Amino acid sequence: MSRRRILIGGAVTLLAVVIVAAYWFLRPQAPPEPAQPLAYAGQTWTVFRPEVFDVVVEGNRMRLTLHRVARWAGNGQGGLVYQEASGDFRLTATVRARRASDPTQTVSSIVSLGGLTARNPAGADQGGRENYVHIVVGNTPSGVGVETKTTVEGATSYEAVPDASGDAELRICRIGSNFHLYKRSVGATTWVLAATYERPDLPERLQVGANIYSVLNPDLQVLIEDLRVEAAPDKAACEQG
Repeated sequence: MSRRRILIGGAVTLLAVVIVAAYWFLRPQAPPEPAQPLAYAGQTWTVFRPEVFDVVVEGNRMRLTLHRVARWAGNGQGGLVYQEASGDFRLTATVRARRASDPTQTVSSIVSLGGLTARNPAGADQGGRENYVHIVVGNTPSGVGVETKTTVEGATSYEAVPDASGDAELRICRIGSNFHLYKRSVGATTWVLAATYERPDLPERLQVGANIYSVLNPDLQVLIEDLRVEAAPDKAACEQG
């Protein structure tokens, strides 16, 4: 077989893989099952897309376990546990992305992540497009680390920063139309700004909370501790506490 034929055959195979992957990634999702209430930290939260993940509350911890492919990317939707928040706020939690098969180990399944999100409720499940910002930890497209993402009308941009750990304290802070996303090591006292997104398109009232997702067959459990939504009167409040 000539070298040219080998190259053509390889290109065709690669194209087929790309087409299959694109279909798998971009295919429409079924409508979500009805949302469910969840009692956590003395408050009522809402479980969105309960068909894709399980949630167990253990004191100040939520244990989220993904049991099928579900993606917070493009116009896709993964799992979400949220409250609604208006105006300026800060959303904070300690997040650990682990293997469901062995929660003592950092997650290793491809693009398997969890963390915090602030989302426009009028998303794909309501006949619209997805609009949100998020900061997550786990196995990013660049390996284990932290990912920040902004999705505008179903078009996603992200930045993945490798890190030695799949555990971090995360925060989203909204001040006006700006969303400041922070991270720090568990137990650290200083917040590190990971990204700032200007999103004047996002409405006053948002769904804010903890998310989980994976683009391929997952082995993912996300532990969320001390999840809380608080008022943020100014930018200084974003880096306090």
